[in-house]
Amino acid sequence: MKIASWNINGIRARRESLLGWLDRKKPDIVVLEELKAEEGVIPEEIAALQGYAKYWNGSTFRKGYSGVGLLLKEGGDSEYRFEIPSLDRENRTVAVHFTNLTVIGTYVPRGDGDAHYAVKLEYLADLSAYIKGLLDEGRQVVHAGDINVAHTDLDVHHSQNKPGAVGLRVEERAAIDRHLGIGLHDIMRERFPGKKDLFTWWPYWKGARQRNLGWRIDCFYLSDGLVKDVREVGVDLDEISSDHAPVILDLDDAVL
Repeated sequence: MKIASWNINGIRARRESLLGWLDRKKPDIVVLEELKAEEGVIPEEIAALQGYAKYWNGSTFRKGYSGVGLLLKEGGDSEYRFEIPSLDRENRTVAVHFTNLTVIGTYVPRGDGDAHYAVKLEYLADLSAYIKGLLDEGRQVVHAGDINVAHTDLDVHHSQNKPGAVGLRVEERAAIDRHLGIGLHDIMRERFPGKKDLFTWWPYWKGARQRNLGWRIDCFYLSDGLVKDVREVGVDLDEISSDHAPVILDLDDAVL
């Protein structure tokens, strides 16, 4: 089972790129972040795309802002339930519950400005509590999305490692420590523990992406029981249409 997460930075701007990428990669589950669109203006070619059930938490909080979606390949016999969890704010959260597995997609607030930084920390705390409840029920969990935190100095290029910058602050990193502490694994970092320059987002500075001056902020966090089922996890560096690269997780099908 192939699960993908991609901050596409505008689903209308990335319409052709998304359709081509889905055709090439054929993921079973896709979490899309930063739609920047209400459900009613999702491009028709995507809304009517054959082979996927599509669920949207569109940009109703503010026009052209935030928004997440989830695409689920049709044709399987697994029962599931889609949910926008009650912790959601600013159209940032989606979840799909299978029999024993929950996949959660999030677009964590960036946190610019004091007020929104407080929202970010509250959102991360609420998210951890929600996932802990699922784990306590005995469910396996995949949390995927744009986390907007470089957890350690290894997750940001040294040229951008500026103490006090949003995404690098002590409180944010501590929030991720607590998130992992409930029983989750940052599977990409565990698979590549010392790998430098493993990034998923690059600023729009001239040459930043070509020089790989980036951050690793798009992640998969997995519950204990799924770690043994991971076949592969990686960053699709060939897809360059957004400022974020897609990240892809391949799990044994038996997890459903």
